[in-house]
Amino acid sequence: MNQEEFDIEYDRLALPPKRTWPRIKRKLKSCLIGRGIFSQICGFLPILEWLPNYHWRNNLFHDIIGGLTVGIMHVPQGMAYASLASLDPVYGLYSSFFACFFYMFFGTSRHISIGVFAVASLMVGSVRLRLIPDITDDQLITEAFNGTTMSTEIDASITPIQLTTALTLTVGIIQIAMGALRLDFLTAYMSDQLLAGFTTGAACHVFVAQLNKIIGV
Repeated sequence: MNQEEFDIEYDRLALPPKRTWPRIKRKLKSCLIGRGIFSQICGFLPILEWLPNYHWRNNLFHDIIGGLTVGIMHVPQGMAYASLASLDPVYGLYSSFFACFFYMFFGTSRHISIGVFAVASLMVGSVRLRLIPDITDDQLITEAFNGTTMSTEIDASITPIQLTTALTLTVGIIQIAMGALRLDFLTAYMSDQLLAGFTTGAACHVFVAQLNKIIGV
């Protein structure tokens, strides 16, 4: 028995075809109503919805303790991840601070901690070192002796932080485009085994990448 025979056997009711224009009109109508406009804004800025309903007396003290704990943890973590990205430690602190600050306006979870990520820092560092490599004292001595200079792939006037900013902005634009296209459904095809393997591999990669600094080689 195929699907068509099954539908005939059990008297399946055919669904009416969905027309696009009525759905668009209903969506626009809900957005143009006063409450609908506010709901759309709250969907973009959730702080407008949860802040007026915040229980100051019950939650403020606990949230302050939690914020201080997370903030103290982010200081060494941000500096370490800036080192992974081959940048000055202060930029790791900037990234940790502004990520949490903007999540207060656009986020909805009370427990998540937003900040820098080890694998992303390593990927940024690999791009930075490939385009703007660090020049050691031994290389300077060798170049002075041979009368040569190192050549890089980009203009020498571009600083590492400018390169990293351009890279971060590009990634952000791509993520906004993916969010607008609703590509989050792709995560449904990622199994738990895939995520566990990626997490384990990322941890091993971070550890191996720092061995030269640990043993001084």
